[in-house]
Amino acid sequence: MTTIAVSRLLLALVIVAVQVPNGYAKDINFGWPSGEGWSSQPYKIALEKALFEKEGLKVRMITFRGTNLMLAALMGGDLDYMTILPFTAGAAARGVPVKIVGSVTKSSTVAIIARPGIEGIKSLKGSSVDYTAYAALSRSGLDPNKDVTILMSGGGNVDRIAAVLSGSIDATVVSSPFEYRAEKQGLKTLVSAAELGKLVRIPVTGVAVTQKKIEKDPDEIVRLLRALRASILLLQQQPEYSVGLFEKVMQLDRPSAEKLYGLVREQ
Repeated sequence: MTTIAVSRLLLALVIVAVQVPNGYAKDINFGWPSGEGWSSQPYKIALEKALFEKEGLKVRMITFRGTNLMLAALMGGDLDYMTILPFTAGAAARGVPVKIVGSVTKSSTVAIIARPGIEGIKSLKGSSVDYTAYAALSRSGLDPNKDVTILMSGGGNVDRIAAVLSGSIDATVVSSPFEYRAEKQGLKTLVSAAELGKLVRIPVTGVAVTQKKIEKDPDEIVRLLRALRASILLLQQQPEYSVGLFEKVMQLDRPSAEKLYGLVREQ
């Protein structure tokens, strides 16, 4: 079977007992593009609440600016795991020995934002759009190869918002809840994260490993997934904690944090 996201069903099934040596914590290097979006919060919570440590794992999250660099580090053994799932699936389809073993979301967790004056997806025809919106546009009724000009703005969420504000591009994709920040700066959310999640049913964040890692350290993978599962449950089942976390970490006001929690709860 070709590599596909196993989704959180696998996390729910990882209940088997694995013995962790007393006082032992194995060093783990975990690559991610950033800790900006809400889909990164399960990893942060697992660190803050020592959920990884309870499983005998000392996890270090390492930020990479490029997915190719992250994959190269994974294949070279400098990373044990990485979070980006669609890129991993693409690599596996090309024959790279990598697998997705779990996800922390069921679908896309991004939103499409645009400059003022663009009223909807159809209005983007003839516009300049960041490459990150490619999949979203194709699922929203436009042909990104013909209807828009795809540009590489690069950078993270803040950089992409700045690119729209400066007029370098007309629209882009940002990880939720950055669309709330964009709106406060005068930009418009064309497609919300909730709406886009229904169009793009592709888990984007999770756990990817090499085939070699699966064969060498299956128990370690189980413990890592179990820690993330505990983190996801905490995030979903404790609204006061989660809303407060979003207010603090993502610098959201209370209404925005509560709105984001509703999105997270559906994931």
